[in-house]
Amino acid sequence: MINQHEVPAFITDRLPEISSDMKQALCAGNTQAIPVYKSIQVLADFTRRMAVEHNFSMVKKCMKLVDRIYEKGNQAVQLAVENVFVFSFSSLIGSCNLLECRIMQSYMPVRLYTLYVQQVLKSNN
Repeated sequence: MINQHEVPAFITDRLPEISSDMKQALCAGNTQAIPVYKSIQVLADFTRRMAVEHNFSMVKKCMKLVDRIYEKGNQAVQLAVENVFVFSFSSLIGSCNLLECRIMQSYMPVRLYTLYVQQVLKSNN
């Protein structure tokens, strides 16, 4: 099981391209912020950037990584994924055209897409 303190290293070990962004985010700004939330935000921002750059193979890799983090994470990690990464799906989908949206939706793991749909349904009530 991955705890909230292990998430930054777990991400950078599997996605070295994000390590400088991760270091910058964890060292800068509000020291009171919870590192797991900042780490997941860095991953969400990176995923969005890859989508804008049409690097869909990297988007797919990010989606698989966040799904693994959610699957292996403790409750605090899972909440961070739900509140940051899954919540960012709307802006991620909103930054692309219809074809790109379909491609990205196909990369979203079923577990995370289900959480996203639940969030959308709750916000509409």
